[in-house]
Amino acid sequence: MAKVEPGMEAMIDTYIFETTTLLEQLDEILLRTEKANEFTEEDINEIFRIMHTVKGSSAMMGFENLQMLAHKGEDMFFIIREAPEKMTDVGFVYDLVFQMSDLFKAEIDMIQNDDDYEPTDFSEMIAKLEKGAKMLKGELDETEAAAAPAAGASTAAPAVPEGVDADCTTVRVFFEDGCKMENIRAFMLINNVKELVDDVEIVKYIPEDIESNQDSANVIIDNGFIISFKAPDVKAVLSAIEGSLNVQSYEVIDSNAAEPEEEKAPEPAPAPAAQAEAAPAAQAAPKPAPKPAEKPKPEAAKSSSGGGKQSLISVNLQKLDQLHDIVGEIITTESMVISNPELEGLRLESFTKSARELRKLTDELQDTVMSIRMVPLTGPFQKMNRIVRDMKVKLGKDVELVIEGDTTEVDKSIVDNLNDPLMHLVRNAVDHGIEDTTEERVARGKPAKGTVKLSAMSSSGEVVITISDDGQGIDTDKVIQKAERNGLLTKPVSEYSEREIQNMILLPGFSTNDVVTEYSGRGVGMDVVKSNLSKMGGSLTVESKKGEGTSFIIKIPLTLAIVDGMEIMVGDAEFTVPISVIKESFIVKRDQILNDTRRGEMIMIRGVCYPMLRLNEKFGLPSDVNDIEDGIVLLIESENRGICLFADKLIGEQQVVVKPFPKYLSQYDIKGQGLSGCTIMGDGSISLIIDVNTLIGTR
Repeated sequence: MAKVEPGMEAMIDTYIFETTTLLEQLDEILLRTEKANEFTEEDINEIFRIMHTVKGSSAMMGFENLQMLAHKGEDMFFIIREAPEKMTDVGFVYDLVFQMSDLFKAEIDMIQNDDDYEPTDFSEMIAKLEKGAKMLKGELDETEAAAAPAAGASTAAPAVPEGVDADCTTVRVFFEDGCKMENIRAFMLINNVKELVDDVEIVKYIPEDIESNQDSANVIIDNGFIISFKAPDVKAVLSAIEGSLNVQSYEVIDSNAAEPEEEKAPEPAPAPAAQAEAAPAAQAAPKPAPKPAEKPKPEAAKSSSGGGKQSLISVNLQKLDQLHDIVGEIITTESMVISNPELEGLRLESFTKSARELRKLTDELQDTVMSIRMVPLTGPFQKMNRIVRDMKVKLGKDVELVIEGDTTEVDKSIVDNLNDPLMHLVRNAVDHGIEDTTEERVARGKPAKGTVKLSAMSSSGEVVITISDDGQGIDTDKVIQKAERNGLLTKPVSEYSEREIQNMILLPGFSTNDVVTEYSGRGVGMDVVKSNLSKMGGSLTVESKKGEGTSFIIKIPLTLAIVDGMEIMVGDAEFTVPISVIKESFIVKRDQILNDTRRGEMIMIRGVCYPMLRLNEKFGLPSDVNDIEDGIVLLIESENRGICLFADKLIGEQQVVVKPFPKYLSQYDIKGQGLSGCTIMGDGSISLIIDVNTLIGTR
């Protein structure tokens, strides 16, 4: 986390959260209005409010570069707000504000993650925003804006501000070397002077844009800060200047003597066009109403409040994690108490009744804590709008993104890890899926505009997210040829099913693009997506039909911390298998086993042949149960693939709290062997949680 001014450390998390939220709102408004090709008055006011809020909070935190960036954006929308008719044929406004938003997000990310954070110089972007403001005011056309020099404060300053009365006193002030923020210190000095003069309108100064232009600090360093005023007691004003913070020295300038100097001095650079409006903006923003504000109608007030007052608070995620961990420990301790071997064989009716009540309360507590951590998928889903918008512009494709089910809720930790997989898949759909030209789509009998659909739904303890497109689909012939050239095949081409070929695009280093572009062709992305989803306990499958489109289906658990599992024994070791992947459990006869020369033992179930994995052999555990008829078989399925697990016996269903393996065990690649974590059982023993996806991949 970046260092901030003393006393503001406690505010940095709040600043990051609120600013990020506001920037996401800004993107949503811009995407919606660009699509509708219309700015409503409400949209303009909302954007202006966002810019103003971000500017103020950045200034409060001492991030001057972000304050200035937001201020320039605010200037543009102040012009638009005062003259909405200027929002005709101004597509450049969207590009500028999107660029500004991206810079802001990148800077926020640096503030959050870089301990040695150094503010970024946004001079180039600020110059673009100033030119955009001039274009809105009609002072520049697009050609002139492209050729115009970067706007900024002049490196030289006249001796006396224009329009100063003959009886005014003019003073040049120099601040201490290295005090920084000279423009802000000059602004504070002006406020001190205004308290001692007859008429605040008489106070004039150079540079004029000290409040809004951080480059004016350089002018003050080079030339000093010049201020003219008319006061009944000049000495009192001079004394106030001398006593101001960080003032090193000052000199009184004779106005009459300054006239020859004014001829020699270079012509002052005019303040940026936006600043001409920015000064009244601060006063115009509140705009005192000429008549009392109308009270909201009772019906409207009632509907907006939803019939009752709702109070919301922001809570640090670390506190929720701590609460969640405590609940997990309570569940484990409860299980230890109820399953205490010392109680075995005792008839304790009162204890049993209390234990049932305790179990009910802990279940309710767990559900409540889990619901607190559940957040909708709206955030990561809406971010995809921006990605599609940018790709449309750069690739020249006519594509729209359709979002469904974004109110589906999942655990906060999962939402945080979904951004990258979704970004890769949506990019893949636009770049690979949608045809390159509208003519090609029309020739195939499709609408000229391509569609990428992003949907989510809850299903039996997991969330199913689908990213689909109506594009050209996966050319399996091209995929198998590329895989063969790259040496990725493990069996003859003729033995691969269409689904297996489609899933080859998930292999590391595989890409169907022959040319590397900004978005694809490097052979990275899809395998990373699959790997990231596996870490969350999720899966990724591909469904495609050539010429019609492709769907990527993600399945992830609602939460990663507490799972419903089936406990099984293998020798003296206890394992947990997530119930969500178990299709059935059964005892088989010896004559049901088939032996494949390549894949080993197989079991035929309803016409489908599944490989069998003996867990005692897999994990090297001694077991007295070796005959297939003496043990139990679990059929598990994931990513449309299945496998049968052979174990000694079933113990029963158990809700378990997932614990990660100690870090010192990471050197043994335990997860690569098919174990995802562990849990503490009621009797204090350890149960290892099986990673089904990894086990299936080993067969």
